Amino acid sequence: MRVLKGSSTLAFCLSLLGCSTPDSVMEPYESALNLGSSNAKKFHSMLYFPSGTALHYPGYVVALEKSPQSTVGGPKAYPQVSFVKSGSYTDAEEAGSWRTANQIERFQNSDSKAMFVSHIIKNTIVGDDSVRDAPYYSKSHCFVYNAYAARPVSLIKQNYDLAKISDWHACKISTNLDKVDAKSYQLYDYGKYALVSLEENLTKDLKAGSYTHVLVIVMGWNTAQEEAIRNFNDLTGSLMAASLESVKGQQEEPINRTAAIQPLSNRSSNFRPLVVGITWPSYWSNSFGNVLSYSNKANDADEIGLSWLNKIVNETIPRSLKASGSQARVVALGHSFGARAMTRAVFSAPVLTPLESQFPDQTMVTSSVDLAVGLQGAFSINRFAPGVGSEGAPYRDYAKLKNTQLVLTASSNDEAAGSPFILWTAPAGAMSSYRKACDSANPDYKGIFDCMKASDTSAVPCGKFAICKNGQEECTDPFASQPAVKKVAYINASDGITEFNSPGSGGGAHSDIYRLPMGRLLWKLIEQYAPTKGWGPRGSGPIADR
Repeated sequence: MRVLKGSSTLAFCLSLLGCSTPDSVMEPYESALNLGSSNAKKFHSMLYFPSGTALHYPGYVVALEKSPQSTVGGPKAYPQVSFVKSGSYTDAEEAGSWRTANQIERFQNSDSKAMFVSHIIKNTIVGDDSVRDAPYYSKSHCFVYNAYAARPVSLIKQNYDLAKISDWHACKISTNLDKVDAKSYQLYDYGKYALVSLEENLTKDLKAGSYTHVLVIVMGWNTAQEEAIRNFNDLTGSLMAASLESVKGQQEEPINRTAAIQPLSNRSSNFRPLVVGITWPSYWSNSFGNVLSYSNKANDADEIGLSWLNKIVNETIPRSLKASGSQARVVALGHSFGARAMTRAVFSAPVLTPLESQFPDQTMVTSSVDLAVGLQGAFSINRFAPGVGSEGAPYRDYAKLKNTQLVLTASSNDEAAGSPFILWTAPAGAMSSYRKACDSANPDYKGIFDCMKASDTSAVPCGKFAICKNGQEECTDPFASQPAVKKVAYINASDGITEFNSPGSGGGAHSDIYRLPMGRLLWKLIEQYAPTKGWGPRGSGPIADR
């Protein structure tokens, strides 16, 4: 390489300074929705890279973004679009500054911005069998919904079709906003119809495919969309690997992943998930000042759980299961603030107004989720305990969720949930919370939690995965007998499961949930609480066109 010297070097440097960086292809469209900042872009990266940022398994990514209420027509600006309402169940909560009714009032009528459904992308597999005995399979995608394709947004540039250069193809079943005269201030309301299209797609999938489980996943604080999708793939893949280990009966054997798409004689061991991953704007910036967003993002997680995630787990998925006749079990996984959003959704059916229906004003919680797992949860265990804390104990009726088992994990290696700087709450992922909950002498939590300890020593000779009752000298199977009254399973995952730092993350082992040991724990919980009931016609599978 030739070395530039003297005036040549100066001229070269000045030319660099004088050059302006081109705008991204979506720049004017993002600005129209007040989502043009460098950080905002990270929560719709699938729109830029729809083939590269994708699920490895059949399913959907539902992306939420946050924009000024006046821009997208949120409930503060347009009260008639609200689908969340306090009623008899929330009114029965104890008094407290952070009770559910106050949370609903805050995000609907006080916040300047609102969460809205930005886009829903379907990932599937297509087959080319034009060459005899040599089929070719590849991943494909299509859009169930895309707010950026709304006509007033997409036609910001006259005679310019952004979809044609962005691979934004609509699914056969979709809410296709470039075909209707949707205004930007209608986007919040259109999110409801986007979820109807998701429901219809799920119904078709569940009728045609051999799916054993609908797997709902929500990630936590400081997780960009691209990273969230990678995490969805890792969690699903670890579960798949663990299920195959279970079928083979030997952890030491190489994992034969092809067994996942072939009929097994023991159908109860099949795991063929249809994934629904939810992404959301979980940070302000990548700077040190982002720590100041903790309380704001905690509130956002509750908003999601009370609103859009509530609608997905308590309306969209149950309706698709009923319409399809599928026996697939519903498993919901949430990490950190994602656990906060997910558990909030499980307990929030009573505040939901179904589309085109009157507010039913339920007096008791219900949920179609079979298993809900909060991994290193960033929410207080006081939510389960009446008389403790200022949130009104919104999860107090855990034992009355007849079809749902709640599970929490904690780890002594988690330096985020266990941070000494978090003084205002007792996060479920912290060992200090586990000890309080599992101390039989503590009257605040007596009778609420069924405490266990899981470990994975597979890496050493004669090592194994095990889950045992807490506080026993010998390992006692915690599932050998069920408590007379349903409890929340609380698992110490410190030993070999949530033990190490996950590269690129902070908080010690807070994000150590993607390795195979966690897959083994989750698969054990699925076998116990959400075992396969049945599947579709033999020979059918997740091969579909778009």
